[in-house]
Amino acid sequence: MVAFTKLEATGNDFVVIDEDQGAEPALPVAVRVALSDRHRGVGGDGVLSILRARDDARGARYRMHITNPDGSVPEMCGNGLRCVALHLAQTGRILVDRDVVIDTDAGPRALRVLPSLDAVTIDMGPARFASPAQFPRALDRMPLAAGGATFGRATTVSMGNPHVVLEVDALPALDDAARIGRAIEHDAATFPQRTNVEWAVVRADGSVDVLVWERGAGLTQACGTGACGVAAALVRHGMLSRGTTTMRLPGGTLQITVGAPDASVWMQGPVRRVFAGAT
Repeated sequence: MVAFTKLEATGNDFVVIDEDQGAEPALPVAVRVALSDRHRGVGGDGVLSILRARDDARGARYRMHITNPDGSVPEMCGNGLRCVALHLAQTGRILVDRDVVIDTDAGPRALRVLPSLDAVTIDMGPARFASPAQFPRALDRMPLAAGGATFGRATTVSMGNPHVVLEVDALPALDDAARIGRAIEHDAATFPQRTNVEWAVVRADGSVDVLVWERGAGLTQACGTGACGVAAALVRHGMLSRGTTTMRLPGGTLQITVGAPDASVWMQGPVRRVFAGAT
C-alpha cells in the first residue's frame, strides 16, 4: 500500500508521497506515472515526493522532487512547492508564519505558510533571460513559429526551469493551445531541454491573463514558475510596472512581485489539502 495526500494550488493538483528520510523517491517511475493517471490512478499534474534535503541546501530539512505525468523530472514547480509546504505545516514539521527553506532541484527556496493555512508566499529566485543550456538561441521579444502559428513577441526566461512567454492580444482556444504548445515544447533545436509555454494578455486594469502548456504535463490550470516568468518578461519589456501584479490563470489567481532586475521574484497563492488515502 502506498499512502498519499492529494493537494491543489490554483488548480494545479498533485499526489504527494511523503518519504522524508529518502534521498531519492523509493517508488519506481512507472508507479509514480500510474498515480498521476486521471482515469486509472489517483490523478494529478504530477507526483511530489518529499525527501530529505541535500547537505548544502541552506539549512533545509526537506526536498521536493517532482515527477511529471510523462515520467520526466522538472527542476522546479512553484505550485507544487506550496503543496509540499502546506503538507509539512499540517503534519507539524515546519512552522506556520515563519521563514522556512525547502530544497528543490533548482536550488533551495525560502517560503512562508500563512497563518490561515490557505496560502503560501515563496521566494522564487531571480528570472534569468540568458540560460545557454536551456536556450541556445535566446528569444527577447522575437518571432517564433510553431504548430502552424507565428508569434511576433516571444521571450525565453528561466525560473530554474525553462519557459517561453508569448505576448498575444487574445488567449488561444484550448485545442489550438494544445497543438501549438506541444510543438513548441518539442522543438529540440530551440529548446533542447524542452520548455513550458505561456500565452499572456495584459488587461486594461494591469492584471494579466495567462494560459499554460506545461512541459511533461500538457495544458494545466496554473503554473507558478510560469506566472513568475510572464511577469518578469512583461516588466522587462515595459508592459508592466515593477511591483505586484495579479496573474489570472484558469485555476485562479496568483500575486507575483517583480522588483529590481536581478532580485528574486516573489509569488503568493492559495493551496489546500483535498483528501488523503492509500493505494
